[in-house]
Amino acid sequence: MQTIDYPLIIIFFTAMLGIWKSVPVGLAFSINPVLIWLLTSAGASVAVLVLYFFEKKIRNYINRKREHKTNKSKEARAKQLLEKYGVFGLGFIGTFLMGPQMTMILGLIIVKSHTKLLYWTLSGIFVWSFVITYLGVGGIDLVQKIIEMF
Repeated sequence: MQTIDYPLIIIFFTAMLGIWKSVPVGLAFSINPVLIWLLTSAGASVAVLVLYFFEKKIRNYINRKREHKTNKSKEARAKQLLEKYGVFGLGFIGTFLMGPQMTMILGLIIVKSHTKLLYWTLSGIFVWSFVITYLGVGGIDLVQKIIEMF
Protein backbone atom coordinates (compact mmCIF):
# COMPACT_ATOMS: atom_id res chain seq x y z
CA MET A 1 0.00 0.00 0.00
CA GLN A 2 1.39 3.37 -1.00
CA THR A 3 1.37 6.33 1.35
CA ILE A 4 0.17 9.71 0.27
CA ASP A 5 2.53 12.57 0.90
CA TYR A 6 0.07 15.21 2.09
CA PRO A 7 2.50 18.14 2.25
CA LEU A 8 3.11 17.82 -1.50
CA ILE A 9 -0.61 17.84 -2.21
CA ILE A 10 -1.05 20.84 0.09
CA ILE A 11 1.70 22.76 -1.72
CA PHE A 12 0.15 21.98 -5.11
CA PHE A 13 -3.34 23.13 -4.12
CA THR A 14 -2.02 26.16 -2.25
CA ALA A 15 -0.21 27.17 -5.45
CA MET A 16 -3.57 27.23 -7.18
CA LEU A 17 -4.35 30.14 -4.85
CA GLY A 18 -1.03 31.90 -5.42
CA ILE A 19 2.71 31.40 -5.64
CA TRP A 20 3.29 33.78 -2.72
CA LYS A 21 1.28 31.40 -0.54
CA SER A 22 2.64 28.01 -1.57
CA VAL A 23 6.37 28.67 -1.28
CA PRO A 24 6.20 29.52 2.46
CA VAL A 25 4.00 26.46 2.98
CA GLY A 26 6.61 24.26 1.29
CA LEU A 27 9.38 25.82 3.34
CA ALA A 28 7.37 25.28 6.53
CA PHE A 29 7.11 21.57 5.67
CA SER A 30 10.90 21.47 4.99
CA ILE A 31 10.33 20.13 1.48
CA ASN A 32 13.19 20.04 -1.03
CA PRO A 33 13.33 23.49 -2.71
CA VAL A 34 13.31 21.99 -6.21
CA LEU A 35 10.13 20.12 -5.35
CA ILE A 36 8.60 23.30 -3.92
CA TRP A 37 9.41 25.12 -7.16
CA LEU A 38 7.99 22.34 -9.34
CA LEU A 39 4.80 21.90 -7.30
CA THR A 40 4.25 25.65 -7.06
CA SER A 41 4.74 26.05 -10.80
CA ALA A 42 2.46 23.13 -11.58
CA GLY A 43 -0.34 24.21 -9.24
CA ALA A 44 -0.33 27.83 -10.38
CA SER A 45 -0.15 26.73 -14.04
CA VAL A 46 -3.17 24.47 -13.64
CA ALA A 47 -5.16 27.35 -12.13
CA VAL A 48 -4.16 29.70 -14.96
CA LEU A 49 -4.97 27.09 -17.62
CA VAL A 50 -8.42 26.55 -16.10
CA LEU A 51 -9.02 30.30 -16.24
CA TYR A 52 -7.79 30.40 -19.84
CA PHE A 53 -10.03 27.58 -21.04
CA PHE A 54 -13.12 28.94 -19.25
CA GLU A 55 -12.40 32.48 -20.44
CA LYS A 56 -15.85 33.24 -21.87
CA LYS A 57 -17.71 32.11 -18.77
CA ILE A 58 -15.33 34.01 -16.52
CA ARG A 59 -15.56 37.16 -18.63
CA ASN A 60 -19.38 37.03 -18.60
CA TYR A 61 -19.40 36.50 -14.83
CA ILE A 62 -16.98 39.39 -14.23
CA ASN A 63 -18.89 41.73 -16.51
CA ARG A 64 -22.11 41.00 -14.60
CA LYS A 65 -20.39 41.62 -11.25
CA ARG A 66 -18.53 44.64 -12.59
CA GLU A 67 -21.73 46.58 -12.94
CA HIS A 68 -22.20 46.41 -9.19
CA LYS A 69 -18.66 46.45 -7.85
CA THR A 70 -15.15 46.63 -9.28
CA ASN A 71 -11.64 46.32 -7.91
CA LYS A 72 -10.32 49.52 -9.43
CA SER A 73 -6.82 49.43 -7.92
CA LYS A 74 -5.85 46.05 -9.35
CA GLU A 75 -7.51 46.79 -12.66
CA ALA A 76 -5.68 50.13 -12.84
CA ARG A 77 -2.37 48.43 -12.06
CA ALA A 78 -3.03 45.86 -14.77
CA LYS A 79 -3.83 48.58 -17.30
CA GLN A 80 -0.66 50.48 -16.36
CA LEU A 81 1.47 47.38 -16.89
CA LEU A 82 -0.24 46.70 -20.19
CA GLU A 83 0.22 50.26 -21.44
CA LYS A 84 3.83 50.54 -20.33
CA TYR A 85 5.20 47.04 -21.11
CA GLY A 86 2.57 45.39 -23.30
CA VAL A 87 1.35 41.82 -22.89
CA PHE A 88 4.80 40.83 -21.62
CA GLY A 89 4.54 43.28 -18.74
CA LEU A 90 1.08 42.23 -17.73
CA GLY A 91 1.77 38.50 -18.00
CA PHE A 92 5.30 38.31 -16.65
CA ILE A 93 5.57 41.24 -14.24
CA GLY A 94 1.91 41.06 -13.22
CA THR A 95 2.45 37.47 -12.10
CA PHE A 96 4.93 38.72 -9.52
CA LEU A 97 3.00 41.81 -8.44
CA MET A 98 -0.60 40.60 -8.45
CA GLY A 99 -0.30 36.83 -8.65
CA PRO A 100 -0.86 34.65 -11.70
CA GLN A 101 -4.58 34.13 -11.16
CA MET A 102 -5.44 37.81 -10.83
CA THR A 103 -3.16 38.63 -13.76
CA MET A 104 -4.95 36.11 -15.94
CA ILE A 105 -8.43 37.22 -14.88
CA LEU A 106 -7.70 40.90 -15.51
CA GLY A 107 -5.80 40.08 -18.68
CA LEU A 108 -8.73 38.15 -20.11
CA ILE A 109 -10.74 41.34 -19.82
CA ILE A 110 -8.27 43.91 -21.15
CA VAL A 111 -5.92 42.00 -23.50
CA LYS A 112 -6.85 41.01 -27.04
CA SER A 113 -4.23 38.26 -27.49
CA HIS A 114 -5.10 35.74 -24.80
CA THR A 115 -2.58 33.21 -26.12
CA LYS A 116 0.32 35.64 -25.66
CA LEU A 117 -0.98 36.50 -22.22
CA LEU A 118 -1.08 32.80 -21.32
CA TYR A 119 2.48 32.30 -22.58
CA TRP A 120 3.88 35.20 -20.55
CA THR A 121 1.87 34.34 -17.46
CA LEU A 122 3.11 30.73 -17.50
CA SER A 123 6.67 31.99 -18.04
CA GLY A 124 6.23 34.33 -15.10
CA ILE A 125 4.95 31.51 -12.92
CA PHE A 126 8.04 29.36 -13.53
CA VAL A 127 10.51 32.21 -13.12
CA TRP A 128 8.94 33.93 -10.13
CA SER A 129 8.21 30.73 -8.21
CA PHE A 130 11.89 29.83 -8.66
CA VAL A 131 13.00 33.27 -7.47
CA ILE A 132 10.66 33.27 -4.47
CA THR A 133 11.73 29.73 -3.50
CA TYR A 134 15.41 30.62 -3.87
CA LEU A 135 15.02 33.77 -1.76
CA GLY A 136 13.00 31.88 0.85
CA VAL A 137 15.64 29.17 1.22
CA GLY A 138 18.38 31.83 1.34
CA GLY A 139 16.47 33.75 3.99
CA ILE A 140 16.08 30.66 6.16
CA ASP A 141 19.79 29.86 5.83
CA LEU A 142 20.70 33.44 6.73
CA VAL A 143 18.50 33.39 9.85
CA GLN A 144 20.00 30.05 10.92
CA LYS A 145 23.55 31.41 10.54
CA ILE A 146 22.67 34.51 12.56
CA ILE A 147 21.17 32.35 15.30
CA GLU A 148 24.29 30.15 15.37
CA MET A 149 26.44 33.26 15.89
CA PHE A 150 24.73 33.92 19.20
